[in-house]
Amino acid sequence: MSLKTRFNALPLFWRVYLIIVSLLVFVVAFAELVLENLTEILLPDIYEKYESWFEPVLWAFGILVPALACGYILSKTLSSKLEKMAKVSQAIARGNMKIRLDTINNDQDAFDLLARSFNEMADAIEKQLENERRLLVDISHELRSPLTRITIATELLLRNGETGKDRQIIVRLEKELQHMNELIGLLLAQSRDSSGLRIESRKVDLGKILAELVADFSFQGQPMNKKVVTQLPASLTVSGNDNLLQRLFGNILSNAIFYTPPNSDVLLSVERDEEKLEITVRDFGPGVPEESLEDIFRAFYRVDSSRARKDGGTGLGLALAREAALAHEGDIMARNANPGLEVIVTLPISMLEAG
Repeated sequence: MSLKTRFNALPLFWRVYLIIVSLLVFVVAFAELVLENLTEILLPDIYEKYESWFEPVLWAFGILVPALACGYILSKTLSSKLEKMAKVSQAIARGNMKIRLDTINNDQDAFDLLARSFNEMADAIEKQLENERRLLVDISHELRSPLTRITIATELLLRNGETGKDRQIIVRLEKELQHMNELIGLLLAQSRDSSGLRIESRKVDLGKILAELVADFSFQGQPMNKKVVTQLPASLTVSGNDNLLQRLFGNILSNAIFYTPPNSDVLLSVERDEEKLEITVRDFGPGVPEESLEDIFRAFYRVDSSRARKDGGTGLGLALAREAALAHEGDIMARNANPGLEVIVTLPISMLEAG
């Protein structure tokens, strides 16, 4: 292995350090030679008085400067790599299992070894999640076929004119079967989304989607005098997937209209700035414990409070909304509004500009 190859194999810090030290040794040696001779010729009195100080001061300068420079470079390098690792860790925690740390395959670089170990860990986690997702999909498909046959059987029984108590039992059975089919559909949707969606973007009228959802959920809330109140912008065309966007905001509004108390409104607002498009949905219900604000976006998570559904909810709605937001390179968060809960969806402004 040549000297140049060995030098290039060194971590960046040591390469910079060796270059700085080499340059300063040259500068100090040159300065000692030139300055000492010039001082001796031009300022003989000063030279005679401080002769013993020249060499120690110059060499101290030659050691201190590279030490400070390398310390600065080392601190910047360490902080930069740690910040990058923190960002990647946070992205994985939010569900982006595709992101990885950059590596250079240098066994002499401790951070590169750490980055590769981190990536291997992320690969193993992604593989485990993928296996679980496939198992969930397989089970869901296996359950769907017998459920379909049982549903058909109950429909035939009802058509045959069953009456009285038997009919009530069959109607109840049919309702439960519908609920199970809906649950399986949600499981399949969540499984597809959790594998990391790659959407095909097209021009979508987000304003129209939101307006239709507002009308639908206001109609749904009429029996308890609930409605969705909003002022949508005149034009809100974006680049995205219409089905996912409808699921995203439909699931959020479904939760909000359920939890907001009778004779109250759900508020929907749209704001934008130079970087993002922000859609906020607020209800006036009981809110969520602070420690659960992030967990409510996990699949099957149920808050142990008055917000927990009594009607057999699946705990998948906000998880599916989160996956839809991530698929559009956006984000979703919740915060207590006292009273109520605000769910904020943030989408990149590039979506709007592309429209």
